[in-house]
Amino acid sequence: MSAPEVYTVEEANALLPYLAPTLVELREKYEEAELIRSKMATASASNGGSHDRDEWAVKLARVSELFDRITGWNIELRDISTGLVDFPGEIGTERVWLCWRLGEPDVAYWHPVTEGFDGRRPL
Repeated sequence: MSAPEVYTVEEANALLPYLAPTLVELREKYEEAELIRSKMATASASNGGSHDRDEWAVKLARVSELFDRITGWNIELRDISTGLVDFPGEIGTERVWLCWRLGEPDVAYWHPVTEGFDGRRPL
């Protein structure tokens, strides 16, 4: 599936069944990855070895895969903890962000590209 340069609301909503589980997994794995990075720094400061290094590498690779998937969809991940994303869109001839957050039933908000979440407006 090729990601559109600009999403319609329908295209953005069609992606949500794939995006939502990706964001849930990313949130869980990202927290683990932060702990792993801390453990790796500690291991490097001592003797540099760890029996868990292979397992850590697999988990870090999965986080990277999830980020790559989101990037491939041409959407902007704004906040991992809340699953806030922006889809590039248009309203009339104006470029905007179609705004969605994990847990919302569909893409129902937008904001100008010069504003953020606080500038959200209903579609």
